[in-house]
Amino acid sequence: MKQQENRLKIKYQISNIKTKFQRSKIFEFLFVTLILFILFLNFIYSQLISPIYFKFVNNDKVSVVTFLQKIKTLPEYSRILEMNNNIYGPTVKGEIFAQENKKKELIKNLEQQLTVNPKARDLLYSLYQLTKDKKYLKQTKEIDPGIN
Repeated sequence: MKQQENRLKIKYQISNIKTKFQRSKIFEFLFVTLILFILFLNFIYSQLISPIYFKFVNNDKVSVVTFLQKIKTLPEYSRILEMNNNIYGPTVKGEIFAQENKKKELIKNLEQQLTVNPKARDLLYSLYQLTKDKKYLKQTKEIDPGIN
């Protein structure tokens, strides 16, 4: 009877050891799978790094100008602009505002043309698209209600 109890205890202990071992193998498998998944995601996201970053790091002036155009409203802008002026020269600031200046000039020309013909639907709509000023859209719709 005692021997039988000992055998049952041993079988129970062996069964517990097998269960723990199987659990540890499952945990190990899940852990390795998780690590591989994280590495895979890391690889995928590393491929998505913006090409502008590499151009910026390699001192590509066009990329620097694009970058500076996008951060004009940030407090660090003037410091970064000054740093790039030292690298590329004072023409950087002009290039940053060139597109904005062209837009202002185009708006000015369209408004001058509008004084000649205040009912020019296309001029009014172009001004609306450039300025996003709703008064131009309202005037356009008064002339042509089909415009959205």
